[in-house]
Amino acid sequence: MATTKAQKKKTKRKNKLQARKKAQHAEARSDRADFFYAESQWYQDQGNLDKALHFIKKTLKLAPTDIDSIKALANLGFLMDDPDVKLDGLTRLYRSGQMEDLLLPQFANLLVDKEKYELAMETIDLLIDRMPSLKVKNRRQLRSDAEQLRRYCQYRLQTRLERSTPTSQKAAARPTHKKKPPAAKKKAPPAKEKIPAAPPNPTTPEPSLPDIPVTVVIDRASFEAPLSAGLASTYEQYQVALESQRIRFRESFENLICLPHLTGVHSLWYQEETARKVMRSLRGRALLSDEVGLGKTIEACVVLKEYIQRGMVKSALILTPTPLVSQWQEELQAKFALDFPSTDDPDFRKSNGTFWEQPFILASINQAKSKRNVDAVTAREYDMVIVDEAHHLKNRNTLNWKLVNALKKRFLLLLTATPVENNLMELYNLITLLKPGQLKTASAFREQFMTKGDPTSPQNRSRLKELLGQVMIRNTRAVAKINIPPRFAETVRVDPTSAEKELYERINTLVQAINQANGTGNKLLLKHLLAEAGSSPQAVELTLSRMLGKKELLLDHEKQIRAIRNLTRSMGDTQKNKVLLKLIRGTPGKMIIFVKYMGTLDHISDFLAWQKIPHAVFHGQMKNAEKDAQIEQFKAQSDILVTTEIGGEGRNLQFCHQMINYDLPWNPMKIEQRIGRIHRIGQEKEVRIFNLCAANSIEDYILEILDRKINMFEMVIGEIEMVLGRVRGEKDFSDRVYEIWMDAAVPEARQKGFDQLATQLKRSKTRYHTTKQLDENLFGENYEL
Repeated sequence: MATTKAQKKKTKRKNKLQARKKAQHAEARSDRADFFYAESQWYQDQGNLDKALHFIKKTLKLAPTDIDSIKALANLGFLMDDPDVKLDGLTRLYRSGQMEDLLLPQFANLLVDKEKYELAMETIDLLIDRMPSLKVKNRRQLRSDAEQLRRYCQYRLQTRLERSTPTSQKAAARPTHKKKPPAAKKKAPPAKEKIPAAPPNPTTPEPSLPDIPVTVVIDRASFEAPLSAGLASTYEQYQVALESQRIRFRESFENLICLPHLTGVHSLWYQEETARKVMRSLRGRALLSDEVGLGKTIEACVVLKEYIQRGMVKSALILTPTPLVSQWQEELQAKFALDFPSTDDPDFRKSNGTFWEQPFILASINQAKSKRNVDAVTAREYDMVIVDEAHHLKNRNTLNWKLVNALKKRFLLLLTATPVENNLMELYNLITLLKPGQLKTASAFREQFMTKGDPTSPQNRSRLKELLGQVMIRNTRAVAKINIPPRFAETVRVDPTSAEKELYERINTLVQAINQANGTGNKLLLKHLLAEAGSSPQAVELTLSRMLGKKELLLDHEKQIRAIRNLTRSMGDTQKNKVLLKLIRGTPGKMIIFVKYMGTLDHISDFLAWQKIPHAVFHGQMKNAEKDAQIEQFKAQSDILVTTEIGGEGRNLQFCHQMINYDLPWNPMKIEQRIGRIHRIGQEKEVRIFNLCAANSIEDYILEILDRKINMFEMVIGEIEMVLGRVRGEKDFSDRVYEIWMDAAVPEARQKGFDQLATQLKRSKTRYHTTKQLDENLFGENYEL
């Protein structure tokens, strides 16, 4: 018996090991495929189509069903005018069900040229079937050509069949009796119409309960008598009266008692109504699928705060992708006065598991599902669980889905703007987490609601809408009446002086040297130093002084640091300031200048004072009264506000419509937050954004990607988050930038690294827009409030 148990245990361990190796192998293949795809796109951009074809074929060997790669192969076929490549790409597209109808005629002609008549006839039949929905000119001529091509294919197939039939069989098939005159051809019987399946027998409805009359009587006299008599009450009685009113309102969700306690949150009517509906009708379990930029986070946090204040939630777990943890923590603290410990906190790794025992937790889903933490996360109960970017739960075979499914929770909110990306089963998996059995079993869902051959097209839409409406809310810009003017961005490349070039190169050399000695232990410091080099000499000087104060560096590095610090102190005015002055004088009206570092803020403030330009200053180290005074000065007197990242958080700055990014955060989400200070609801003018960067700096490469490659500044607020979230892995964008810069020994390698990152982002943006269009087609305005 013991031997049998040992053997079972050994087999189980062996299977686990094999499964892990298989998963690692699949991930490695996927990473290699992504690399080859990026190489192909890079060579295509360079005009080397043969090399591009070589790498896209390598991609398809590793990922033969990847739609983006298949489309790239077909595109190369057209660019090279190579029929074989065209046919290969279009055949793959056709087999995957992703071919656009407008490509069907070209595909059919290519098949005929290659004598693939059976597949050509199948393609022509599909083209004729879809002809009514094609948006083309001369549709009648196109149909005539298609029918003629089909007859040709039939003729060639018949000829081929006759040639392949042996002579003896032909002779045997000939009739021996006298030949009769040909009879008139019989008309083919009409095709049988498809008879719709009979609807399932309706279940016998439960007998409805009789309505119970309810009468509400308000004793007005008890309110009117004290008020008309003008009698005063004590403060204690007033507090008791207030508390009684609070208790009364807790009996229903019509009044949101948390709203007066929020800071810097201008909740909109649809956000409040969403919160009410989640609590009143959906019983605290909902899929929030508002379009990007409408504030799903605010809605979820209002629900959370409301439940907490009503005493209905005393423990909660919020799960987000790793890059969004800090953003959630800031919003919870600043706007909702909720102090959630997070997996980003310095003490997290030192907690020895006690972190997961706290009542309120904000965690990266990667940390929560890890082997080290998953048992602690799933062992306890939560009153409420919130999952952001819930499209990462679309596959029920992933650890993400299994983690959320295993959690013991009373209330559950799933947040995603794109609940369906490739297949309606993804929607089924999300709804099953919220309300198991709502869409029946997986096989029943496929049979009742999915169209065969098209996994994204539902059938029985009205019934599906009814079922989804019980767990899903999707507000659109149309119903929210969100109409914000457009924004326009301009990148201003500044040519640095010889001294500025020398400073940048020496900082880069220092960072490389420290990285080689102890890169892991000093990564955060080195990232900041490189970013400060793109901001101002004063910001660099402050960091170098702190480094010298630590006395933890090698002697060689200390000498370099002192030399660079002396260089920053000897530098005069910067080229950036000269460009800044031109922008201020050439662009009338109010303007916000954003900086990341306090040293840079002081540097700009001193410069403006020297130029006798009135300005206000705003940063996080100020007291609230000082902040209020500076914002008021900016509004009433000065045209310029110089502020750090947190500038104007929660404050109404829409009276200004122009901003300058004096330096540039490496994280696009931080750039988006800056823009969101003025490009938001209430803004009435077009927003103008000026991005300053030194030529050939890291920021120059970043802007090349964000501005010119993926047009970030033209996106809707929130869309860049959706694009970044679709890039493989949880690595922060700024970490990717840092690694490319550190790994590249020469400018050519650096350029290639950033080109590959741009290719990944462009591919991610394409995927996002495809998914967005699919979700709009599926849901439209059917699930609004």
